[in-house]
Amino acid sequence: MKTLLIIGRDKIGRSILNTLKPSDELMIAIDKSTNFKRIIWLIAKKRISLFLLIKMFVCELIRKNLKSPVKDVTKIRNNSDLIHIINEFKPQRIVLFRAGLVISREVIEKGIPLMNIHCAKVPEYGGLGSIERAIKNRALEQYATLHQVTTTIDKGEIFDLEPFYLDAQKSYCFNENTAYEAGLRLLSRTVSRQTSKPN
Repeated sequence: MKTLLIIGRDKIGRSILNTLKPSDELMIAIDKSTNFKRIIWLIAKKRISLFLLIKMFVCELIRKNLKSPVKDVTKIRNNSDLIHIINEFKPQRIVLFRAGLVISREVIEKGIPLMNIHCAKVPEYGGLGSIERAIKNRALEQYATLHQVTTTIDKGEIFDLEPFYLDAQKSYCFNENTAYEAGLRLLSRTVSRQTSKPN
């Protein structure tokens, strides 16, 4: 089953390139849609606080630098790039992990199963800042979720879960890493299941 996997360009996303290798059945693309202008827009619209953004940036800085070969990996900057890749590769599944690209209705209406892995319960803790909100609400029993992508962010049908626990006594970075480790386990299981050929 041909799978297109779209990953974030941060260290968590790039670490996937050390464990999953592209093949005839698996194409990996890096999402480069997020830029400084979009970050400013997110702060201005109060989708994320500047304080939380700084915490996330610090976690990214101190996270182990997992070297990965990104030079020759396909890049996606917008939905037009994604449509071009879909037309060329003809995936039977699309999986998003740590991708910031807001998928257009045109892509969704192509009818290709389109799934996202979000590292918190959805819809309760969908969107940005989910780990911070979960800790603040003492919702420490969490799940990384594999769910259908719809026109509403993080509200589609849930297909699979990977449990994890947050620790309110630990740092934000510790808890963020715990959530992403659960997401990576779920991704590994998902991609393995989707790229294996039927018996």
